[in-house]
Amino acid sequence: MSEACLICQNTEHNRIIKTREMMFGKREEFSYLECHNCGTIQLLNVPNLGAYYPPEYLSMGSIDDIDLAETRSRRIAAWFAGRYLRGEHCLIGKTVLALKPWVADHYPPSLRPISLKANSRILDVGCGSGRLLETLHYFGFRSLSGADAFVCHEISTPSGIQIKPQSLADIEGEYDLVMLHHVFEHLPDPKGALADIHRLLAPGGTALIRMPVASFAWEEYGTHWVQLDPPRHLFIFREKTFIELAESAGFKVSQVTYDSTSMQFWGSEQYRRDIPLNDPRSHDYGREGTVFSNEKIREWEAAAHELNKERRGDQACFYLQKA
Repeated sequence: MSEACLICQNTEHNRIIKTREMMFGKREEFSYLECHNCGTIQLLNVPNLGAYYPPEYLSMGSIDDIDLAETRSRRIAAWFAGRYLRGEHCLIGKTVLALKPWVADHYPPSLRPISLKANSRILDVGCGSGRLLETLHYFGFRSLSGADAFVCHEISTPSGIQIKPQSLADIEGEYDLVMLHHVFEHLPDPKGALADIHRLLAPGGTALIRMPVASFAWEEYGTHWVQLDPPRHLFIFREKTFIELAESAGFKVSQVTYDSTSMQFWGSEQYRRDIPLNDPRSHDYGREGTVFSNEKIREWEAAAHELNKERRGDQACFYLQKA
């Protein structure tokens, strides 16, 4: 008998996997359990995680360089474009996007299937320094809130958005959209987290959960899979298992969209070569000195696109509706 899966309680034939922290090149060893029954991958013996979210961690970066905010004309263009992208009848916004299509590149693709208004109450959980929220402000959203358990103190962004040092269980209020962009896998209690998200959503509200899923890249790369990311990722689900978990929490899963990128290949190939993400040779580190050719990166981008169409990419967007 092996250790029990914390999701389905199965104890039979579960696999223990040893891997290393590689994002920052610490190379500390950690153990995961892969459940034979539901396929969930879960970290055993969770350490004090604060030390693994340093100031240079991805979501903690500066928000002073947002392209949309650089000039008054860009801010105006983004505001009109936001109206059109939300589905409003806005000829100026349509014209802006025709003349400046790059503006739409800053509007998160994962938000496009969601019906939103300028005054929709939006909560970003695990938002770090608030870069996404600040971007949404320039697109015209005006009821934005953020929370992150790993920020040291309350933050006010340049546009006045408040980001509080809170975990999901500490947040109060009612929201039309609760979004977690690559955050759910960092939470120690997935069932409790879904209950809190359900509590925070207004009737008819939507939860957007973007996260890694165990599929082709896990099967291909195993412990070198870049999105295993020990010890920050505590739970990684199979699509079917997460849908069942969400439904048991009172949600209807209305849509699942895969949005994986070439990183599942080049990041994992780097780890196979013992190259951390913050190494000067990394494709993610200034793009100079990378061990991969531009042709190879394009090949992996095409492969990621195909995997997404086949629903076998290594990350997905789950749209959960509060019944």
